[in-house]
Amino acid sequence: METWIIVDLAIVFAYGLQHTILTTRPFIWLYNKLLPSYSWNFIYSVIALITLIIGFHFWQPSGVYIFHLTPGSFLYHVMTIGLSLSLFLFFYCFKYTTSFWQWLGIKQIADRAMKRESPQYYRLRTQGVKRYIRFPHHTCLIFFFWLHPAMTLDTLLLAISATVYLYLGTYHQDLRGLRIIGEEWADYRKSTNLLFPGKKAISKLIVDIRGFRDEGDQVQDVVMDGSESR
Repeated sequence: METWIIVDLAIVFAYGLQHTILTTRPFIWLYNKLLPSYSWNFIYSVIALITLIIGFHFWQPSGVYIFHLTPGSFLYHVMTIGLSLSLFLFFYCFKYTTSFWQWLGIKQIADRAMKRESPQYYRLRTQGVKRYIRFPHHTCLIFFFWLHPAMTLDTLLLAISATVYLYLGTYHQDLRGLRIIGEEWADYRKSTNLLFPGKKAISKLIVDIRGFRDEGDQVQDVVMDGSESR
């Protein structure tokens, strides 16, 4: 087996292992016994960032290209636009979920320092894209790892690993929401999809579009009736 595969797989495994350990209930319970609970998200984010920096520093390129799109070509523009859009939508989706600063854990510490109450991290949100997908920012991250105009064997390994990691992490986060929120989250799961639009989400979107169109027709009828009465 080539050296780059061993090194890169070890990095992927190490990142997944630290995430698994840090998010287990026994570890969180122990952390809350030793340190303030409001600081956990921030400490976790710092550890994850340090692990990422170390991982990318030691990451070994394979040097084997699967494809390399020519700059200026149609597919190159499609991929780069998709890549940029996935990153933009990742941040935009926080409009409908936990705020980005709360996700990092910075808001909790700032609120505590200013003696303000932080909003609940786990709570039901059904606005915007959250009406159809429960974790849209994770969906955007998956696209971010795949929409690159150049793909080597090691970046393919990274994309596959990130996809598996995001799916498993999202699945467990979904179960955590079910455990914390309960029946409301269970009902929410029945009409939405985890990461990608499926039959449930598409059916709900069609109903919403039809309802929006019917409301628009009703408003137009009212306006026309009003103009005729004058």
